[in-house]
Amino acid sequence: MLNDKCLDPNTTARVDKEHCVRLFTEAPETKEDIPFMDLEAIDLSRFVYGSEGLAERQNLAKQLEGALTAHGFFKLVGHGVAKEELDRMKSIGQGIFELDESIKKKFLAGEHNIPEEKDKELGIIRGSGFKPKGYWEYLNGKHDVVEFFNVRHFNHDDYFFNKIKYPEFVKYHLNEISSYFKYLHFQVLRKLLNLIDIILEIPEGYLWENHFKVYENDLIRSGGGVGRFLMYHESDKDYKEKTHGTWMRGHSDATALTFIISQPIASLQIRDHNTGEWKYVSHTNDSLVVNIGDAFKFLSGSYFKSSLHRVVTPPDDQAKYKRNTVIYFCNPSLTTVLDPWAIDSPKLKRLGYVEAFEGERLTFGQWDEAKGSFFNKKHIRTSKEVNILGRSTLMSYIEEVPKEMVNT
Repeated sequence: MLNDKCLDPNTTARVDKEHCVRLFTEAPETKEDIPFMDLEAIDLSRFVYGSEGLAERQNLAKQLEGALTAHGFFKLVGHGVAKEELDRMKSIGQGIFELDESIKKKFLAGEHNIPEEKDKELGIIRGSGFKPKGYWEYLNGKHDVVEFFNVRHFNHDDYFFNKIKYPEFVKYHLNEISSYFKYLHFQVLRKLLNLIDIILEIPEGYLWENHFKVYENDLIRSGGGVGRFLMYHESDKDYKEKTHGTWMRGHSDATALTFIISQPIASLQIRDHNTGEWKYVSHTNDSLVVNIGDAFKFLSGSYFKSSLHRVVTPPDDQAKYKRNTVIYFCNPSLTTVLDPWAIDSPKLKRLGYVEAFEGERLTFGQWDEAKGSFFNKKHIRTSKEVNILGRSTLMSYIEEVPKEMVNT
């Protein structure tokens, strides 16, 4: 439920004004001629449970299969999240990043982990709290200009509301934050998993029941993930030239699925699997941009693509704007085995992806810990492919961006 009082210019004394948020002002869409990737738009409003909706679910699954096997990226419309709530999440994010630096330093990510995670290497990248600007060193002595704030365990009320420490501003908006991410997990994700079940020719509901279902206060058996508010700040000409226009280095996600609120700044790019060409993701109002991560790539025996993607500095006509978005990195349970034989898919067997898959038994918990700890390193490697626990993955990739893509 939205807390509209904070947007009311006539806010009463009953509401502490330091907790109020301003509506975030989006950048206008670019008018520059840049290459966009043609992504499928999956309309989830067409999804209906039950026998009467089976034919339409099969049609949606066929459309989704094309997206997952081509680029691993697609747009999601008709998802049920109102425009006002998407705007509200970005406005809350704006408020989080406008907090005083002295407050941010008290809530650095990884410093307030719950006892159950004290032995995990969540660090400043995956832990609850702030990752400050400048943590990563990119190229030529230049550091990143992105900051983010992570929230964890929102599917478990006792942990989320009672066991994790937050700045007062965040604490005031916890109900809204929890509601948004819970809706993505329990409603949007569950429908997409049903469609993936159809693609893999396994019983509908299988992936949810066995790998993504939530068991209250059981962090091991439950599906879940990390919510992240991100703000990309302006960068000058010197930064752009020395980092090859890099806002966020190229990588693939460790997750199963990643949900991003679409925003108009042209900066998110995907590398085409066939041509190696980088193309921009276009903006569609009130949509979510969704991509496959390593977890589903491994579960599908690489039938689904976990694409290399990056964020570059924007075109000239958007250069003075900040890029503000909200992401849900959705994971299967920590005990999920990331091998295609684990889901017993007739489709994958018939196409040869099970027999061709090589690799030792690996759980998502092992994978998340190994790849996540890599991102905690301050100094990056520029190799585009690394081997972790016998699995190949894409990360820490910076290459020269064509001059026409680097704002001067």
